[in-house]
Amino acid sequence: MPAVAPKFSGIPGCIWKIWLINENNKEAGGVYLFESATELEQFLNSKLFASVANNPDFSNLQTNTFDVAETASIITGAPLTQMDFNYKSMADDL
Repeated sequence: MPAVAPKFSGIPGCIWKIWLINENNKEAGGVYLFESATELEQFLNSKLFASVANNPDFSNLQTNTFDVAETASIITGAPLTQMDFNYKSMADDL
């Protein structure tokens, strides 16, 4: 993962990506936070996302989009208090 992480560091509108791994089950995934739904859609239509979605080493790819439940997230410590934009996240399980 560290070898490919730099490719994901410059995604326009992506505030962060959290990388997930379960080595015992050979599962991986990520949770992304985007500044806007437009930037999320641009990523979902990008060559980078297509390279992941079409990679034969991955199976059972799932992509889901969610709005952030801002108040509950802040109560449980999510670093959202200083952000002033529309929240959108994307999770994918490979």
